[in-house]
Amino acid sequence: MQKLRGRSPEAGITLVELLVAMAIGLILAGGIFQVFVGSSDSYQLNTQLSRLQENGRFAMQVMRQEARGAGYLGCAQDASPTKFTNTLNNNEGFLYDFSNAIFGLEAGGGNWTDNTGATYSQAQVASAFDIEDALDGSDILVVRGSSAGDITLYAEMPPTSAVLKVTDADKVLNQFDIVMVSDCEHASVFQVTQIQSNGTLVHNTGLGDPGNATKDLGREYGEGAEIVRMRSAVFYVRQNPNGQPALYLKNGLADAVELVEGVEMMQVRYGEDTNNDGTVDAYVDAGNVGDWDNVRSVRIGLLLRTVAEIGRGPFDNQTYDVSGDGNDDFGPAGDRRLRLVMSGTVGLRNRLR
Repeated sequence: MQKLRGRSPEAGITLVELLVAMAIGLILAGGIFQVFVGSSDSYQLNTQLSRLQENGRFAMQVMRQEARGAGYLGCAQDASPTKFTNTLNNNEGFLYDFSNAIFGLEAGGGNWTDNTGATYSQAQVASAFDIEDALDGSDILVVRGSSAGDITLYAEMPPTSAVLKVTDADKVLNQFDIVMVSDCEHASVFQVTQIQSNGTLVHNTGLGDPGNATKDLGREYGEGAEIVRMRSAVFYVRQNPNGQPALYLKNGLADAVELVEGVEMMQVRYGEDTNNDGTVDAYVDAGNVGDWDNVRSVRIGLLLRTVAEIGRGPFDNQTYDVSGDGNDDFGPAGDRRLRLVMSGTVGLRNRLR
């Protein structure tokens, strides 16, 4: 009889089996790779989106806080000419008109326009606000007011041009700070030209920027009058040193600081009370504001983008209504960045009834 010979235990796999195993392995590896790529893209997308939202929330928080306190003048809330004296040079300029709580310029066509119809070039804007390279197409917002203070006069000033006798001014104020003295009936803005060793404040002419046009404060302030530091906050968009658009804040004479990277556009509309009943009747851009004294609120819109493009993300071919007026302000960009519009409306606390 013929014997059937079995397969030896030491025998290897056949070529067909090897090819089948390799094919199955490649399929599994491809599936694992696709899962890895999908997870990586999803992680990158979620990380960038979270950062975008976080940046937007921070920017809106800072701007809301500044706008909410616009026009705060301590206990002296009447900024009419009979109740408010501004001794600064260029006291009607963009930075130093403290009788006006808020101001803005509307961007368009490479220039900026105010509510009188006057148009400002990049160089004129830089000169007026001491800011550089404001990004074309993005509005400029100026908020003015004062910060809370705890410096008071301990003695009456006899003439209206006398020094102000206070205690520990050197611990709170610096030379050339712009401040306001008020007794709740009248207020005067001036620049500190010297802080004497005994703590008294001097406000002469001929020193500082912008400097005092006169040292006559227009009123003899008595004991207990309050002194507070004045602030002018300018928000605008420009490119940062990395070549990315960013939201910048300039406080008074200080250098502008970058708040948030990736802000591509800012649009601001102003809620104006046209019939003086204490409520907003219409939201308009800066060029169409009838009277800044009638502005009761501001509506801020920011267009944010990711700093880097999303590697395998879709192209952004959308248009964006940043101002909220129903018209598109930006796009399509045609790149692979994520974009997000964040907006908010804030009332000017010192203008609301």
